[in-house]
Amino acid sequence: MSVIFLLPGLVSLYLVIRGRIETAFLSIYLPALFLLPDGYALRLPHLPPISAAQSALIPIGAVAFYRLARRGLPSPMDVLVGLFVVSIAASEILREHVMNDGILSAIVSFISIFLAYAAGRMIIEPGLRLVTVRRIVILVLLLGPLGLYEWRFGQNLYGVIGQRLFNLVNVQATVQFRSGRGRMSGSFNDAELAGIVFGMTAALNVWLVYLRKWGSAANLGKTLEMLEKFHIPGLVLLSYLFLTQSRGPMLAVAVAYLILQIPRFKNKNIASVIVAILIVSAAAGAYQYFSRYTNVADPGAMNEQQGSALYRRNMNELYQPIVAQGGMLGWGMLSHPVLPGMFSIDNEFLLVHLAYGTCGYILFLLIAAESFRRLIVLSWKIKSREDQAFAFILIGTITICWISFATVYMGEQLPQIVFLLIGWGQSVQPRSTTPMVAVKDGASPKFAFKRVFS
Repeated sequence: MSVIFLLPGLVSLYLVIRGRIETAFLSIYLPALFLLPDGYALRLPHLPPISAAQSALIPIGAVAFYRLARRGLPSPMDVLVGLFVVSIAASEILREHVMNDGILSAIVSFISIFLAYAAGRMIIEPGLRLVTVRRIVILVLLLGPLGLYEWRFGQNLYGVIGQRLFNLVNVQATVQFRSGRGRMSGSFNDAELAGIVFGMTAALNVWLVYLRKWGSAANLGKTLEMLEKFHIPGLVLLSYLFLTQSRGPMLAVAVAYLILQIPRFKNKNIASVIVAILIVSAAAGAYQYFSRYTNVADPGAMNEQQGSALYRRNMNELYQPIVAQGGMLGWGMLSHPVLPGMFSIDNEFLLVHLAYGTCGYILFLLIAAESFRRLIVLSWKIKSREDQAFAFILIGTITICWISFATVYMGEQLPQIVFLLIGWGQSVQPRSTTPMVAVKDGASPKFAFKRVFS
């Protein structure tokens, strides 16, 4: 039965061969990415497990990779992402106890990181910007009924179907509980990861709000236009975030929403400086609060949330000697030492440092810095209000990622989503000075090719 998970890849390949890569991206890859768990995968002999989303990404990413290679001189982010994938491959192949496992893990990383980055870099801008944002918002909104079921009954229907129908072991039927209620995880198999996606989608939705507020000619569609009139999508997405009960993503969204207010101001530079000062001040205050919150004399008197915070603090401290022993290439993702009682490493920065060593960790930090640097510089150069607002929206969206990764690992579909957004951010250009009109969903531009008779 699991062979059905290759169907998105076959349909995507057919569409790409037919020259309809936009349709494959919008109508096959994005639905598979946001609506199907990463555990919905098939493993063929001598190959790594390939999820439905990854199978759809491979032909799209291959074309995007080809286009990227033909562009000429690579950008700084192209180099950083490429080196990061090479660093991962070196760590996995040289440091895993079983080399074959390392090779398969490196292949999966190349698909989920580099091909996703190439797709974001070469497929979306400029014509698919609006329709991609709109499609992501709609797809994530569709997860609501399943999330309410989790919250009420404590079961994930994706896990129930995956275990009973497909005999999958990488999807969970049970959900995490907090305050007596199930934590919404949707198709992401983890409440924290779901909270990141819900927060990022809520940030992207703010751009649709701005377009409607400014009377843009962009076509949101009748239904979404009506819903945006009453701010329903944004409120629903934030309610999804609340149902995950994930404090890291909630804090990250609060910071991001400060950034998302910048387009409202006439003088964007002054607004940016004010927001930066507020964020730095809030970060200093949050660090002091976290230190006091986790300074507990009697661990037995802690509640679940305080215990979770203390676990993260102890984890960061106790793993440091092991990280240092890993050297430049680390221990490998599957072979790194695990301390007793600390099987879950809820910090992507620590996990990268542990698994991929100093080399991978430095590249990861540089990728994070470059993802901000280019968008900030771009936001200063763009004159079009809509394009400038979108640059700030992407800054806020990426902010949610990097802050949240200090509290959770980058698992399930998150590597694809994050590097898709990073690539997207690198491709944004100050192109338009007039309101942008959306390309019809799945439609190829008319007269994209000339028919030549000889």
